[in-house]
Amino acid sequence: MKKNNLFRWMIIALLVSIVAGCAQQPAAPQATEQAQENVKIEFRLNWTLYGEHAPFFLGLEKGFYAEEGLDVTIVEGSGSATVVKLIGNGTNPIGYADSATMMRGVSAGVPVKAVAVTLQSSPMSFIQRADHPKLITSIDKVPGSSIAITAGDASLAILDACLGKNNISKDQINLIQVANPAAKETAVLESQADTFLGYFVDQPLRMQKVTGVEMTWNKLVDICQVNTLSSAIVVNNFYAQQNPEVVRKFVRASQRAWAYTLEHPEEAAAIFPKYASAFDEALSLEEINGSLTLLHTPNSEGKPIGWSSPDDWIATQDVLAQYAGFKPEEDINVFFTNEFIAEPPYTP
Repeated sequence: MKKNNLFRWMIIALLVSIVAGCAQQPAAPQATEQAQENVKIEFRLNWTLYGEHAPFFLGLEKGFYAEEGLDVTIVEGSGSATVVKLIGNGTNPIGYADSATMMRGVSAGVPVKAVAVTLQSSPMSFIQRADHPKLITSIDKVPGSSIAITAGDASLAILDACLGKNNISKDQINLIQVANPAAKETAVLESQADTFLGYFVDQPLRMQKVTGVEMTWNKLVDICQVNTLSSAIVVNNFYAQQNPEVVRKFVRASQRAWAYTLEHPEEAAAIFPKYASAFDEALSLEEINGSLTLLHTPNSEGKPIGWSSPDDWIATQDVLAQYAGFKPEEDINVFFTNEFIAEPPYTP
C-alpha cells in the first residue's frame, strides 16, 4: 500500500513539473503574433509629394506608427476635393485634405470629419514668374488675370472667398482648367496663364530649383484679407466610430512626428528625399520650415499640435458663408473633433 502511494505522488509531481515548464516558455511567439496583427492603413495625401508631407514620412522612418501597432502606407493624392470623396466612400479610411474643401463635402453629405488640423493658416498663394509683367501684389491686380486651376483644387474654396470679399465676380477673371498640378506650373512657366494658385511652402520653391526660373508669390491671406483653416487629418465617420482606438493611435503618432520635425527639421529634411526623389535636403528643409510656421493660430497657441479651436472653425465657416456661397451648419462640431488629440509627448 505504501508503495502504491509513493508511486501516485511521483506521478503527481511529474505532472506539476510539466505544467510549470509549459507556463515558463518564452513569450516570443505571442510578440510575433501581435506584430502580424498590426492594423494596415493606407493614408492618402492631399496632393503629390512636397515638404509639408515630410513629418508623416519621418513618422514611418522612425517607427512612430509601428510603435502604435499600425502598418501605414502613404499614397499621393490629386486634390483635396477628390481625397475627401475617397475618404467618404471608404476607399481610404484616413486621409489628408484642406479643411475648407472638406467642409463643403460635409455639407454635401460626405461622412467625414477632421481629427487634427496641422496647418491652421492657409499657405495658398498667387504664384508667378518673377519676370511677369503683371504681378499680383494687391487685390486690384486680380481682375483681368488668367488663373490656372485643376479640378478638385483646394484653392477654389478660398479663391471664391477672396473674390466675394472684394466684390470681384468670376467673370472678371479667366480660370484656365488644366489636367493636373504639373500642368498648372507649366501653364505659368510658358506664359499660358498669369498665375496659378498653390502653396508657397512648395511649388514656387521647387520650380525655381528645377527650372532655374525665378518665382515669386503673394499669399491670399495678405492680398484678399481672408484666411481659412488649412490641411487636416480627415477620417471616415463610420470608420472612426468602429475603430476609435486606431484613429487615436494614428493621430498620436502623427502628432509625435510633427513635434519631432519641429525640433529636428534637418533630420526630417534628410529623410524625406528617400521617399520623394525629386527633393534634395536643401529644398526639403526650405519647404518644411515654411510649413512649420503655420501650425497654430492665436486661438490654438499653447495647445497640442493638431488641436483646433471652435472659434477658428466658426471663422472659416463665416468666410465661406459670407463670400463663397457656403450654407453654414448650425453645429460646427459636424466638421471636426478634438477627442482624438493627445497631449505631449505624444508617445504610446
